[in-house]
Amino acid sequence: MSQHQRDEERIFHVARGLENSDLRQEYLTQICEGDQPLRERVEALLDVHEKEQTFLKSQTVNEPTVLYSGVAEKVGQQIGRYKLLQKIGEGGFGVVYMAEQSRPLRRKVALKVIKPGMDTSAVIARFEAERQALALMDHPGIAKVFDGGTTDSGRPYFVMELVKGIPVTEFCDENRFSVRQRLKLFTTICRAIQHAHQKGVIHRDIKPSNVLVTLHDGQPVPKVIDFGVSKAISQQLTEKTLFTAHGQMIGTPQYMSPEQAEMSGLDIDTRSDVYSLGILLYELLTGVTPLDPEQIRNTAFAELQRLIREDEPVHPSRRCSTQGEQSATIAAKRRTDARKLGLLLRGELDWVIMKTLEKDRNRRYESPNALATDVENFLNDETVTACPPSIVYRFKKFSHRNKTLLLTGGSIVMLLFLSTVSLWTLYVAEENAKKEAVKAQVEAEMARGQAEEVLKVNSDLRRQQMIAIVFSLAASGQENQAHQQIQQPGIDDDVRIALTAMLNAEIASIHGDPLEAVRILEGLNAHKNDVIPQALLAITGPTIVTLSCTAFLPHRLLTKSCLSAKPCSGWTSNRA
Repeated sequence: MSQHQRDEERIFHVARGLENSDLRQEYLTQICEGDQPLRERVEALLDVHEKEQTFLKSQTVNEPTVLYSGVAEKVGQQIGRYKLLQKIGEGGFGVVYMAEQSRPLRRKVALKVIKPGMDTSAVIARFEAERQALALMDHPGIAKVFDGGTTDSGRPYFVMELVKGIPVTEFCDENRFSVRQRLKLFTTICRAIQHAHQKGVIHRDIKPSNVLVTLHDGQPVPKVIDFGVSKAISQQLTEKTLFTAHGQMIGTPQYMSPEQAEMSGLDIDTRSDVYSLGILLYELLTGVTPLDPEQIRNTAFAELQRLIREDEPVHPSRRCSTQGEQSATIAAKRRTDARKLGLLLRGELDWVIMKTLEKDRNRRYESPNALATDVENFLNDETVTACPPSIVYRFKKFSHRNKTLLLTGGSIVMLLFLSTVSLWTLYVAEENAKKEAVKAQVEAEMARGQAEEVLKVNSDLRRQQMIAIVFSLAASGQENQAHQQIQQPGIDDDVRIALTAMLNAEIASIHGDPLEAVRILEGLNAHKNDVIPQALLAITGPTIVTLSCTAFLPHRLLTKSCLSAKPCSGWTSNRA
């Protein structure tokens, strides 16, 4: 399939979903951009599609109300009290003329009449609904209806206020309105739409070409026109059958709310107009709409619906900085430069616009009046009620749009988390095991030290007991048994040598030879064992104690006193 065929298919699918013929013709005009062969091919496809839809149906459904010659009205023709002066507009099913009223007063008016051949029951129902909707209005910002009737051929028409104006965006650009001036003008548009809502009418097609600005005494006055696809909230606009069929999009895609893109008019309320007002404000301040016309042209019908329903628009302040060379031109039309324009929009104006463009209508402004009040708060340096959405809300929106990505990413994150937890658990277990091992080692060392202390104390006690036994045996004359006691296993050699020397010194003293005892003890100078003083203290003879000190002190200083020492009475009794 060639690129031209793909373009025709995309345009055909979008156009066939537009119930309103005016909207369809306007869409074809925008999308084809002067490519007449392309438009003719698409219109041919649409014609075939319409014939296929009605081939097996009753031909009475869309029969003209009366037989008509097929000749359209001409300039200069008289319709009732009105003379047609000039054709000023044409849509899918209606033509608008500037006409002159001749009676009861003379004035210029706008007369809208159904095209020849378009006077089907569905079109007439829409036409009468628009006429009734305009008749309900009484607001300076909405074009008034003066009269209505039928032509000689039976086609209905109505007469309304002649608005000599241009689309609001063109007016602001041509007059180089500043941001502040544009905001003030926008609030008057909001008040006009609020009036329509109070009258029970939803416009459903708010866009620059339906908001014309004219000058009254040098002051700009916006006028909302074209209620051709409006919807009544609480009353019936016409006795004829009028409904939005399932699978039909009502409105202009570039300015359409997400609810309208659902292709069901059963769930449209006033907040749909709030969304369209938000897009209008977006364009007034940035020079572009969130959805680019080129993007719409190259997008299939189903994808276009998805874009309207789901794609979040770029913040106005950020959009200003991404328009390249156009940024300077757009900013100049607002009497500023691109940088200052972005800074002015950043913050509160960003919040206000993004609140009107919420996909969830429950988060939008509840009415055009609430939107206008917040804009006025900004102009008066007061606090605006709009605020950026919370992180939780943004995450919910992101997760709704990226379910597959989040599920995959979440699984990976969960695996990484579980792996990290497992590794951390192992690390903690190893560290705890190391700590327990160190603790056990310290406790073992402490226990070993305590055991050694106990063994040392026990060893000292046994040693003292053995010394006492040895010298007790010597004192009682059992010298051989004393020597045998010293030779028992388990006694260190140094201790055995010292004990043997002291025992021999004791025996020598007992036998009345203290000099021998001193000589023997002096031989212990080479043995510095700590058992010697303990052994000496266990000897009951004071002479031997004195003599034994020579093992640790210079014996020449003590020899005289040792020789002159006499045994005490205790020692004598022991000897006995």
